[in-house]
Amino acid sequence: MKEAPFSRIGIVLVNWNSYEDTAACLRSLAAITYPNVEIIVVDNASSDESATKLQAEFHGITFIRSKENAGFTGGNNLGIEYAMDADCDHVLLLNNDTFVLPDFLEPLVARMESDSKIAAVSGKIYYAPETRDGADRIIWYAGCYRKWHMGYHHYGVEEQDIGQFDAPREIPYASGCLMLLRGGALRKIGVLSPEYFIYWEEADWCHRARDAGYICMYEPKSVIYHNFRSAALGYETPFHMYMQYRNALIYAKKHYHGLESLRFWLFYPIYMFYRFLLDIRAKNVRAAKAIIWGVLDYFRGFRGRQGLKERGFLKS
Repeated sequence: MKEAPFSRIGIVLVNWNSYEDTAACLRSLAAITYPNVEIIVVDNASSDESATKLQAEFHGITFIRSKENAGFTGGNNLGIEYAMDADCDHVLLLNNDTFVLPDFLEPLVARMESDSKIAAVSGKIYYAPETRDGADRIIWYAGCYRKWHMGYHHYGVEEQDIGQFDAPREIPYASGCLMLLRGGALRKIGVLSPEYFIYWEEADWCHRARDAGYICMYEPKSVIYHNFRSAALGYETPFHMYMQYRNALIYAKKHYHGLESLRFWLFYPIYMFYRFLLDIRAKNVRAAKAIIWGVLDYFRGFRGRQGLKERGFLKS
């Protein structure tokens, strides 16, 4: 019997003024063993010539240039739409500040195709060793769960991997850092919601998928590294705090109803006030203000890019 062909996977990376990260990721992708991929780099209107440098250096890759910085959501949507038009079976969203192991993709595809109910799959994500003083196998993401305040948290953050997260499991959402999306689900429920710009968009997509009867899975046999230097509590950037808390409210308004909505509006403001106090204690005053800006701009109806220029987060 003739073996079935490998499903075609569109791999989407979004670049914005980050040649070194994107180039390192593309070099790691050049060594993968999965035989049927199309790599798509979306440049989010970079101003540093990184798009030109990448296009000159890497061949056999599709480059798309956005006319504006459309954020993580808008940039990925350009890549998703291209991949779907190019008849890819599934689409992988991959952060450009990652590097992958050669065999990372096969387990994701195998898990996806093991059950037609699966809409999204994510894998095990380690911090890059250079972000943890050379320590390897330090977990950044091993699935996720919903916390008491109705927000989400990663399993295993900052833990040394000793096999404690080696079992596949159903999860509320797959991390947008490494997120394989079923082509059929994309055609059914659409792309990422542009109202988020960045943060919460993958949770939103997965919630919409669950509402449509799908599930999302964590597959630990797929392993990548994330070159991400997380800030200690209280020391996050104002942009991070603004987007996190404005978008949390957008998400809750869309998806929490009845007792879930009541629980969110009772407990999440307590959590936001706790984070506000951490910023104040750390003398990170602008980040503390950004939480307030995010809440105010949510109630002003700001979505997507709205408010970002006004608050000084985008130049144009």
